[in-house]
Amino acid sequence: MNLAELSIKNPLICCIVILLCLFGGYSAYETMPRFEDPEFTIRVAKVFTQYPGASPEEVLNEVTEPLETAIQSLPDVKLVNSTSSAGLSDISVEIKFSASPSKGDLQVVWTKLRNKINDAQSSIAPGAGPSVVADDFGDVYGIYYLLTGEGFTMPELLDYAKTLRKELLLVPGVGKVALNGEQNEAIYVEISREQSASLGVSVNNIYNALSLQNAVTDAGDLRVGSNRINIHPSGEITTIEAIENLVVGGSNGSVLTLRDVADVKRGFIQPPSKIIRYDGQQAIGIGIANVSGYNVVKLGEALDARLTEIETLRPLGIELHEYYHQGKVVDMAIQDFVVNVFMSLAIVFVTLLIFMGFRSGVIMGLTVFITMAATLLFMWVGGIPMHRISLGALIISLGMLVDNGVVVTDGILVGIKEGRKKLDVAKEVARKNMKPLLGGTLVGIIAFAPIGFAPGDTAEFTNSLFWVVMIALSLSWLFAFTITPLFCYWLFPEPKGTTGSAAKKKSLFMRLYEGIIRAVLKNKAIAIAAVLIAFGTSIWGFQFVKSGFFPASVTPQVVVNFELTQGTDIRVTEEELIRLEKYIQGLEGVENVQTIIGGGTLRYMLTYDGGSDNSASGQILVKTADYRLNDDLIEDIQSHIDQEFPDALGKAWKFIMGPGGGSKIEATFKGPDVSVLKSLAAQAKQVMQDDGEAVLIKDTWGEQVPYLEPVYSKTKGERLGIRRKDLADALATNFSGRRLGVFREGEYLIPIISRAPEEERSDIFDTFGIQILSPTTGETVPLAQVLETGGIKWRDGRLLRENRVLTITAQGDPAPNVLTDDLFQRVKPKIEAIALPNGYSMEWDGEFGGSAEAQSSLASTIPLGLLAMILVVVFLFNSIRQPIIVWSVVPLMMIGVTLGLVLTSTPLEFMGILGLLSLSGLVIQNSLVLVDNTDDLIAQGMPRFDALVESASSRFRPVVMGAFTTVLGIAPLFFDAFFRSMTVVLAFGLSFATIITLLVTPALYAMWFRIRKDEVAA
Repeated sequence: MNLAELSIKNPLICCIVILLCLFGGYSAYETMPRFEDPEFTIRVAKVFTQYPGASPEEVLNEVTEPLETAIQSLPDVKLVNSTSSAGLSDISVEIKFSASPSKGDLQVVWTKLRNKINDAQSSIAPGAGPSVVADDFGDVYGIYYLLTGEGFTMPELLDYAKTLRKELLLVPGVGKVALNGEQNEAIYVEISREQSASLGVSVNNIYNALSLQNAVTDAGDLRVGSNRINIHPSGEITTIEAIENLVVGGSNGSVLTLRDVADVKRGFIQPPSKIIRYDGQQAIGIGIANVSGYNVVKLGEALDARLTEIETLRPLGIELHEYYHQGKVVDMAIQDFVVNVFMSLAIVFVTLLIFMGFRSGVIMGLTVFITMAATLLFMWVGGIPMHRISLGALIISLGMLVDNGVVVTDGILVGIKEGRKKLDVAKEVARKNMKPLLGGTLVGIIAFAPIGFAPGDTAEFTNSLFWVVMIALSLSWLFAFTITPLFCYWLFPEPKGTTGSAAKKKSLFMRLYEGIIRAVLKNKAIAIAAVLIAFGTSIWGFQFVKSGFFPASVTPQVVVNFELTQGTDIRVTEEELIRLEKYIQGLEGVENVQTIIGGGTLRYMLTYDGGSDNSASGQILVKTADYRLNDDLIEDIQSHIDQEFPDALGKAWKFIMGPGGGSKIEATFKGPDVSVLKSLAAQAKQVMQDDGEAVLIKDTWGEQVPYLEPVYSKTKGERLGIRRKDLADALATNFSGRRLGVFREGEYLIPIISRAPEEERSDIFDTFGIQILSPTTGETVPLAQVLETGGIKWRDGRLLRENRVLTITAQGDPAPNVLTDDLFQRVKPKIEAIALPNGYSMEWDGEFGGSAEAQSSLASTIPLGLLAMILVVVFLFNSIRQPIIVWSVVPLMMIGVTLGLVLTSTPLEFMGILGLLSLSGLVIQNSLVLVDNTDDLIAQGMPRFDALVESASSRFRPVVMGAFTTVLGIAPLFFDAFFRSMTVVLAFGLSFATIITLLVTPALYAMWFRIRKDEVAA
């Protein structure tokens, strides 16, 4: 008893399974997690180590080098990138995919990394550290607000922001709430050296008074009766006036307070590390990250409800602006995809109704609907959430899963028309087709397997495509031999005296097709030669196909990167970005403008990367009224930057749909010498500059930065007892300030900082007049007495290494309306022609490097996938010649692929490459069923020539219908930028491959088995 007979004789069980699939699918749809994009793990951690006062070279040699050595001893480490700048070592550690396939495995690696860093602390320079390991680098704050308040001070905004954070952390599903752009306060005590000298006040006395008065110290405890109580003396400084009234000295009965020798001011820590503006007002960013795996749509709804509840707590005048709400974006995206799914389902259903009749169309429509519901159920059970990739896979599967059902339905329909009993026909069709359709289904699944098992970030991003297709195709095969025969048994009428000859009368169209196939078989050499010429033409035409990685996003946002000369003060950067901000605000179609000075903002989308913080750089995020306006806005903004900001590097661009980011074109040079590397990078940048269609041309080291070098005299210093550290401390106190204690205000600890007045710290030529205490004489002396000379010098602001080798990257981006591949193909040979000295190397990063890495990871699994597909076909036929015939058709699919990509001007992106893999499975599946049917007819005794014609004729409708429904089913995806490349590859490739399957496969069979045209029935 086969599956078809089992299902027909046990309809109650089948009905229960159908109901379980329908209700389970609906429940899964309502409850399964929803995301905008697949969650993929960012396997990068940052190791930050402060080394105050050290030059970039000192940081590199004394901090970065020993830490890198320790990190590289971990076998799990894939890549170590480091940036050594003045006073800071910034190391990025990327972990191998094989060592951290899951987030749980990654946490184990981070623990090992922390242990290594802790053990290495004894190896770094004294005065450096401790090192901090930040492994939350990849957290996504998918719901992002901006807080502004006209007339409110930054402390008032920050106070409300912290109150809001406490409230939002109580919402179920909230993992983190982060603030960005907040500016912390400080109490500045500005001591004039002339005034303190004239009053005879020791600066050290002032420092001691400030640092000790507000310190929290243990006063002990005592026994009182049967109790032991703590002692807590009063006298804490609680007001600014109390600080001003601190006694710092006096003589002859007089008392000097701090206000007599210094000005006490409340302000912000200077310079600020980051400034955020929103629509022209200073703002604080508030990012909310969900607990891993939590439904972001439900989280968004809960947050909206909570914000409505506590709205009365917000002071009048403070505004909370919703900049990005992933819950709403995902909900809208899911709705759009659901519409696409139902459109595809409707297209498939109508197509089947037209070409197979009403009853057949209803049978296939119901089977497809049940299969889709069951697929959702298994996705839910398997932990696959709804997102761009899984829903796209559902639409792709929708057309593919029709194939098995069409073959079974068509076979039963033909058998019934021949006058045979429905049950007998169902059993016979199931017996004949179960094996070849299982083989075809396995091949179709295996074709997607390299996507599911490939290592690397890009494959991780797309691997749910394989799992969804595997679930859908497996269920389609199972239901094709259970539910489909049952529906056919119910809906098709039992034959009433129909004669076989009448039933076998073929339509005019089928007689025409048989005439064509007979002509092809009689002239098979000419047919095969014509196809080979077409194939050769397609290979030649492939040079006109553009390449790509991932497409630009259709989110209504434009990003503007902006960079000034390395070392520029953040306030200067702010002034320039405000100028640009005002221009952008006046452009038509611009709704909101967020300006970030000093770097980027929180990662509010998976594909967003704000880069490293830098006082000379900034970013403007522009929210537009419609994504279709983005291209024109980018062109306007880029033109304005080029004309009005000649000293800046700027790039206006769109987000991409997938892993990547950074500059599109990157040429990385590695070697031992700094000057040689800078020369090589300069040559590469000149190539990009000469092209004329590249923007934001730069390198990762940036320009040299100036620094002031007071030359310490060891002889003079030792005579006065003043050491180099004393000199550095005096300079730091005068210009940057010295932390002396804290001022407590509720829950906030505000630092108290001593520094010189504005007029004494604004002139670098006044350095020699700074006073410093001589331990030998007990008096203060000007720095001039311990200095030889001083002046401005230049040095590299940052030194970059990759895996402990000095590395510099020349970067560039295509101008608006210029394809990355076009620019890359022009500059590639010229940059590769740059002569490299011995010991130096060059490699491509950027989009080309990312694409190559992704394809490399995919290629690592393709051979096993191809081997598995070959073995399935070989085991199915238990022969060699039939598999050769089946596989011979696969390369010919490039005829349609090349034509489609060129005609639609669609680049072959990473998703298009995945489409090629799946297309090969579809082509093999169709050829496999046709060849197997031919073998079966010959085994039944039919003359071989007639068997070829009959097999092609009998498989014409299933093959055409399968291809037709697949092409029409994925048609809605053509309008989705992410899937467009894959859609073109599948639609055009499958269309032409179907024609080749129905015409060329029989010709190849005839050629391999030497079938003559006279091998026909008498």
